[in-house]
Amino acid sequence: MTTPPKGGLILVTGVTALKLLERGYKVRGTARTLSKAEYLKNGPFAKYADNFEIVEVADLELDGAFNEAVKGVDGIEHIASPFHYRVTDPYKDLINPAVNGTLNLLNAAKNHAGPQLKRVVITSSFASIMQPQPAGHTYDESQWNTHSVTLCEDYKNGKSATKPAPNESYRASKALAERALWDFVATEKPSFEVAAINPTFVFGPVIHDVKDAESINTSVYLVFKYFAGINDKIEEGPAPKAYVDVRDVAEAHIKALEVEEAKGKRFLNCGGGFSWEEVVDVMRRHYPGKKFPEKTGEKVVPYGFDNSQSKNVLGINYISLEDTVLETVKSVEKFVSS
Repeated sequence: MTTPPKGGLILVTGVTALKLLERGYKVRGTARTLSKAEYLKNGPFAKYADNFEIVEVADLELDGAFNEAVKGVDGIEHIASPFHYRVTDPYKDLINPAVNGTLNLLNAAKNHAGPQLKRVVITSSFASIMQPQPAGHTYDESQWNTHSVTLCEDYKNGKSATKPAPNESYRASKALAERALWDFVATEKPSFEVAAINPTFVFGPVIHDVKDAESINTSVYLVFKYFAGINDKIEEGPAPKAYVDVRDVAEAHIKALEVEEAKGKRFLNCGGGFSWEEVVDVMRRHYPGKKFPEKTGEKVVPYGFDNSQSKNVLGINYISLEDTVLETVKSVEKFVSS
């Protein structure tokens, strides 16, 4: 078997470990600052305190950053990676941290974890799959985003004077980090197995420490802006949009650790396509006294999202868009100015 034992010790980079604890695993979480992760230990994870520990990994790019953290673990969930659009330099701000963080973890796992390590699951993204396609195209795990990577490489090498847009830089960082994973496996041939999870926009309930609206993570903030009236107009845009509930992302990661057949695979983690009109319609139905942007009637370019591999191999039964939007709003509505 190439899966960790039940009750084994799982390293989670970026502390999103509640479901692992609920299933009886021991969890070692990494955090860039211990103070931020202590909120989880003393709050949502308090009942599992005996099975939860935190180690500080301040800089994912630093050589040897994970050497101590990986020792003795049975499985690894590598979730930590920058997701923001504050980009001055695509490589410095996004690509290098994502790629080097992934490689640092993999090298530490190979050289310092020990032979008991069975499975490493990496959080990639739909961004590493998605690139411009004609209307009606269906995305799946066989596809790679070369478009964003080329834009960034051409800018870096002086072939283009146009700096890539922040979203293109982010997509390139995810594609290159995941490529680094599969290249590492091919060249280094580690004793452990790997799998990759490729979520789309991640919505759903927020459990991490959020002190104000500006601290809400990027994808949930997109929903929050419509609920809070920050966006007073619905803007669809041409890019394909798909959602997944954070609880289904957690489930996919755990199943990718536990299911033998998940080894060596990447999984499009997606509940389905959506439009912002549909998201706002959910809010309208459940908050009838609140003002929302006017309907636009704008036609959304149709795309398909083939999530059959995640259903068939991992057994994911996806949460509906309606439930996802409602739980998202419930967890952040306290930040709406009265």
